[in-house]
Amino acid sequence: MCNYIAGIESKFTGHPPTRGDWTMMCAGNYQVQFVSLNEVTTTLTLTTTTTKAPTTVTTTVTSINSTGVSNAPMSLTLSGACVYKRALNGLTYDLVGKTADGSPFYKAKGVEEYIYYDA
Repeated sequence: MCNYIAGIESKFTGHPPTRGDWTMMCAGNYQVQFVSLNEVTTTLTLTTTTTKAPTTVTTTVTSINSTGVSNAPMSLTLSGACVYKRALNGLTYDLVGKTADGSPFYKAKGVEEYIYYDA
């Protein structure tokens, strides 16, 4: 059984809204919180040194989405939770699959917290 923490009105099911006013349960009351879900990107830096001047190449690595969910970020970081739910701030949520209607399904690293679309 899910313990509902927060929600936002959205008809788009391709990925969670990147920012907006979420209704969040905080200290026993629902309140509006401006929440951001920022895509996590990985940067790989490779430095090669030869007898000539060293060369540095920086490349942004994008993971291949193997979940079958198109255009959904592989990882998201949450910010903007209320003081009561501040432990959610900074959590990274990884794309782990899709729901029955094809919407992306995310799980936080190291804790049992999830982000998903519920029609």
